[in-house]
This record gives sequence, C-alpha cells and structure tokens, in this order.
Amino acid sequence: MDDGEDFGFIPVMLRVDTATGGTNSVSLTMERKFTVIDAHAVLKGAGTTSDTYQIFNGSNAISDNVSIASAGDKDIVRIGEIDDARMEIAAGGTLKVTSTGGNTDNPALAVYIMGYYHL
Repeated sequence: MDDGEDFGFIPVMLRVDTATGGTNSVSLTMERKFTVIDAHAVLKGAGTTSDTYQIFNGSNAISDNVSIASAGDKDIVRIGEIDDARMEIAAGGTLKVTSTGGNTDNPALAVYIMGYYHL
C-alpha cells in the first residue's frame, strides 16, 4: 500500500527464532518489498545483565536496541521505536534479528515481526 491509496493491506507476521548463548543473528532475504510496522519477542528463558535484541534492515537498525535483561521466561518484550527511514526493506534485501548477550547465557527468543508486502 502506498500513501494515499484507497485500499488496505493484509498484515503478515514473520517468526524469527534466535538461539541461546552469546550474540547471534538470523537473517531473512525478502522476496518482495516489505515494511515493518511492529515487533515483539517472547523469551524462552530469563534474560540476564545487558541482554538485548534488535531488528535490522541489512546493517541498519529498524528498531531500538531492546533490553531483555530484566525480563523473565515467557515474557513478551515489544520494540519501542521504528526508524521510518529504515522500515521498508527492498526486494532482495535482508531482514535481520540480532540477539546480544551480556554474558554467554542470553535466552533463546521467538521474535514476531509484523509488516506487509508491497504489491
């Protein structure tokens, strides 16, 4: 959907699973242009000091660096910001989720990213 069009779009929810341990990233190559409109993570264990996750368009941050340090197992932690200059990922571009551990014991995450594909 482009600005000013008089029809809606069907939102798509993508799930990206990160592993437990130290810093790790999972990347998806987008078949078509995709716009990120929201995201949240479900923890599969308790966060520890300095644990975070973040959503990227290639190497450029879409979301804020979200702290999961004080979150517990099964908690849901939502992003608080979306960079409107980076939220649209071009066809063939990379949607990336990075989980960073303050120690090597950061929890695995199920990160749900909501957005829509452009026609």
